[in-house]
Amino acid sequence: MRTLYIHADSMEFESKKKTPVAEEITEDMHSRRMDEVLVVFVTVESDDEGRKAQVSAEAVADILDTAKRVGAERVMIYPYAHLSSDLAKPKACLEILKLMEEMVRSKGTEVSRAPFGWYKSFSVKCKGHPLSELSRDFRGKEAKPETKGEETFFILMPDGREVQVGDFSNGSACMMEMISKEALGKENEPLKGEPEYLRLCKKFGIQWESMSDVGHMCLTPHGALMFDLVSDYSTQIVNDVDLPVYMVKGTNMFSLDEPAVKEHADLFGDRLYTVNTGKKSFILRYAACHQQFAMMRNWNISYRQLPFGAFEVADSYRLEQSGETMLCFRTRRLNMPDLHVVCRDEDEARDKFKMLDRRIYDEIEALGREYDMLVNFSSKRAYEENKHLIVDLCKEHGRPALIHFYPEGINYYWTVNIEYHIIDQMKRAREIGTVQIDIGNAKRFGITYADENAEKINPVILHTAVIGTIERYLYTLLDTAVGIEKSGVPGFLPVWINPEQVRLMPVTSAHLDKAVEIAKELEAKGIRVSVDDTDATVGKKVRRSKQDWCSYAAVIGDKEAESGELSVYVRSENNDVTMTADELAASVRKEIGDKPFRKLYMPSMLAQRVDL
Repeated sequence: MRTLYIHADSMEFESKKKTPVAEEITEDMHSRRMDEVLVVFVTVESDDEGRKAQVSAEAVADILDTAKRVGAERVMIYPYAHLSSDLAKPKACLEILKLMEEMVRSKGTEVSRAPFGWYKSFSVKCKGHPLSELSRDFRGKEAKPETKGEETFFILMPDGREVQVGDFSNGSACMMEMISKEALGKENEPLKGEPEYLRLCKKFGIQWESMSDVGHMCLTPHGALMFDLVSDYSTQIVNDVDLPVYMVKGTNMFSLDEPAVKEHADLFGDRLYTVNTGKKSFILRYAACHQQFAMMRNWNISYRQLPFGAFEVADSYRLEQSGETMLCFRTRRLNMPDLHVVCRDEDEARDKFKMLDRRIYDEIEALGREYDMLVNFSSKRAYEENKHLIVDLCKEHGRPALIHFYPEGINYYWTVNIEYHIIDQMKRAREIGTVQIDIGNAKRFGITYADENAEKINPVILHTAVIGTIERYLYTLLDTAVGIEKSGVPGFLPVWINPEQVRLMPVTSAHLDKAVEIAKELEAKGIRVSVDDTDATVGKKVRRSKQDWCSYAAVIGDKEAESGELSVYVRSENNDVTMTADELAASVRKEIGDKPFRKLYMPSMLAQRVDL
């Protein structure tokens, strides 16, 4: 059903001539006038015939809500066959229109219905305010299925044994925390004091934007540089997996008038951001799914081209509760490096699932961290069909998994969803990476491929964020640095992500030219270099380089200029090392490896920098 609402000062019509499908009407139905009225032009479509009650109820609920919002005192239902070319049979149209009229009246609202199947003249005087013209598309929500049973948790061991959570002990700190929170429902004690990682957020210019909605971050130059480097790295990872990948860019706003979007949006409930423009309602995307699926439905895909991936670092929006937002970890605007892998069937999906799982573990282990798995299943049947997959993963990682069944009876679009958790410095289990098997969205969005017999088949789609959101990867880096500090040595960041990789500090202005010369040599080799050309003493410059967490810092004086050898403070070693400029460059480049590189996002000369 498609509708057009007009909030009007007045609406009047007059029936002129019957069509072959016209209903018989009484004399008083030939003409009507209503003032201060919400006029509802209605086109009943063929899909509505099998769900008359549902679509009528959905439409009437919205009509009454809209009438209340705009202050309309009355409702006029006006048959209008021009909003769609896919019309229902006349008998069904009339039945639905009459049912809508009865439903509106039963709620105590004055209502009138223009006759069906008549040529009519009408005059409407629209109010002209932002909500005075609205369009809607109703599909008739099915009643939610009754769920059977309760959520179930147990531990799956690498040998395939299933252990009740109450009988499991001696797991990792992360696993025991997941069991406590997820399976036993025990709330964490409130944190005392400010989380330590926030000090590093402040240091690198990662902060909340007070002039925006709750949960929206802003980043000054160092934080912005780190953010973009992680984004570059997420793209590099995807290009490195053993798959052809299509890089796409999309919008973040999708119309709820689109049935597939509306149905998908309903799965996420009150965590969705919505935008009302006056005429239409939109959602801000939860991840890249909407855009990529909207594109794929128009692609001509053959089985010969499968599997393949589609990727975007997608700005995404989740209406987290304001009291639960957490800088870098739980935000309302996040950036998801969202890879979707399109597979022929579930067997191929499971094979690629294992490949992605291995890469997810590789990435966290590269930071010196470990994951534990919370594996969600949409049903007992989904578990039985995929148990062997999870046992294989547990064996490979040498770790058990926490298994979670949702209650039976809910038609989820996915079957298996793994959340990869670390334990952070606050002793909280934090989800970072994720991967899931999606069996429903290809059908919902109309995505197909042609098989060997030219039959149209809905593919199975994997969703994954290998390193989690950009923000959560940053959170992991900062949390790891806090852990390093707690071991009794200076905290540090991997050199590739550290905004200032090398700091050169001339002893006096007479040594500045030499420092700039070395800086240019290092920059030419793809290294970020800053020069402390301020009037501060050498001691203060050295202290400042350590406060700024520079990976390498070297003083340039007469001795260094003459000998060519630098005494370089290496933060990760907490030690001074003697090396030439070429050796310094080689050491830094070795640590950067094949990771992304960007130039500084602020002046390299400290005297030119504003106080942020």
